Amino acid sequence: MQALLALWLTIVLSFTSVFGLIGEKYEVFENIRYGEAERDLVTIYVPETAYDREYNACILYIHGGSWQGGEKEDMSPHCKKLAMKGYITATMSYSLYTEEVFGDVTAFTMCDEIDACIDAIKAFGEEKGLNITKLATSGYSAGGHLSMLYSYSRSEDSSIELAFTANRVGPSDMGADVWGSYGLASMLAGEEITDEMIENGEAEKIADSVSPVAFVTADTIPSIYAYCGNDILVQKGNRESMNKVFDETGAVHEYIFYPLSNHGMLLDPISEITYNRDLYGYCEKYFGY
Repeated sequence: MQALLALWLTIVLSFTSVFGLIGEKYEVFENIRYGEAERDLVTIYVPETAYDREYNACILYIHGGSWQGGEKEDMSPHCKKLAMKGYITATMSYSLYTEEVFGDVTAFTMCDEIDACIDAIKAFGEEKGLNITKLATSGYSAGGHLSMLYSYSRSEDSSIELAFTANRVGPSDMGADVWGSYGLASMLAGEEITDEMIENGEAEKIADSVSPVAFVTADTIPSIYAYCGNDILVQKGNRESMNKVFDETGAVHEYIFYPLSNHGMLLDPISEITYNRDLYGYCEKYFGY
């Protein structure tokens, strides 16, 4: 019965998605360079009505891939869907981690690139007469981590006002209690972590420096975040840490749980509908249209 219900809901969602894609026409500006690194490129989607609007907002999508892979085109379906609803959207690529660049390409490098990409989006808007005054970040998996880390730790650095952030299955807490070791924290921070550093507490400080949850306060920008019940890649400690810190700080947020899904988020159509409903609601509320 549960399987049949899931199938029926998936069919309903498919029709909803198809008809939801009937919307505004948009223009695509591909591979705009925002920095000097090889992968420092952004593609921007501009709906026709944006040129007639007094001001515009933009949603910047950041792809996943374990910080070691993925392409900005992975986020294109999301960009197209929101562009057809009248919002400027963008998807960026960024420098990737490999063992050969340990310490040189870190989560901080990637956040620097997000910063530079937002600068480029602002310049693009000025050039095209689009007056982009607000921006939201959004990401999936590793992209969700970077989106949250930037939005929670560097919101004041953004050249465009950050209105909210919306992320799916993004790693949020790089502590050993969540991941079983400090290996991921070491990779993302670009620092070798020794047994002595674990004993004296320095390792935890390094983990905090690349953990979005460590930067959440009562004044954190509004957030949507989603996690899955059967995700073996981004396990439950990440959603537990997010729920704990948002409950403790009282920061504005919406949490969507996909109880049946793994990392691909494919088995919970009701949760998917809820996520999209909340995303559109945040756009209307915090963008103002």
